[in-house]
Amino acid sequence: MKIVVIPPKDKLDYLAETIIEGLYKNNIEVYSSDLGNGIRKQDVYSDEQIIEHSKDCDFIFVIWGKKKNNFPGPKYYLLDKINKKEKTAYIDGSQWTYTGKTEPNQLVESRRGDFIRRRGNAWINESMFKKCKWYFKRECYKQDLDRGIIPLLFGSIDRYFCTNNVEKKYDVFCLYGHVNEGLRRETLNLCNRLKNEGYNVIAGGGFPYEEFKEKLASSWIGIDAWGGGDCCARLWEILANNTMAMTQQYNIEFPNDFVDGKSIVKYKTIEEFEMKIRKYLNNKNKIQKISENGYQHLLKYHTAQKRVEYILEVIDEK
Repeated sequence: MKIVVIPPKDKLDYLAETIIEGLYKNNIEVYSSDLGNGIRKQDVYSDEQIIEHSKDCDFIFVIWGKKKNNFPGPKYYLLDKINKKEKTAYIDGSQWTYTGKTEPNQLVESRRGDFIRRRGNAWINESMFKKCKWYFKRECYKQDLDRGIIPLLFGSIDRYFCTNNVEKKYDVFCLYGHVNEGLRRETLNLCNRLKNEGYNVIAGGGFPYEEFKEKLASSWIGIDAWGGGDCCARLWEILANNTMAMTQQYNIEFPNDFVDGKSIVKYKTIEEFEMKIRKYLNNKNKIQKISENGYQHLLKYHTAQKRVEYILEVIDEK
């Protein structure tokens, strides 16, 4: 199979990284307009070559990327020159709005409890919607399904997995890049309380990524909460390391979801979070079962390879 890819140029994007790794894992020939997010140097071609390869490729994947500072975003202009809507898929990894930027007061309003405001008014890129046969979206809500939007989540890529053989020694791992969204601040504060009570807790701080993974893999419970979207990369890092994931209940569509209390633990409020984490900290056998179930479910449905298989299955059905 031959797929032309128009990815974000240079700037790291988690969904782009997942899809590109998945293409290679499925032994698909990749012809890319730019480097970045795992694209191999030998697979990058000029605009003219991309247009030419688009004539006989199987599909064209256009992958969202945020325009920021020196990062110009994907070469969307190529679609007008290619003009092959019938085999083009748009992969939208944005959050808040289709640009990835918040609307005025959107962040404040969502934290006050108006969770619908996490879905901005400028939600679908209407221009891309018209140019593509399939529109995949990372943050896909139930009302988006009526327009034919297809849910496509992050997944666990190879670099998320700790390859060292480690034993569980930390009770809880709670570390965020920022704490301004969802219940991040509240869960972090509660984890610090548990630490003060004598539990072996990693709460906050920063580590080199290999050390980060090792500490996460050495933890019984990993904490996740909404960030730049309902479902962020941290969830997939936790699950990849055979650690029980406690995650804030997401409102987006989630194909092949994990089962609360069986392969994951979900919470809606800080009160529910505290009740559940204290309960599970007193039952390591239950934590171990949920961790293993979550890990096996991840391998079955939610790796980079499985993400691309899912895309191709959806395309084949539609």
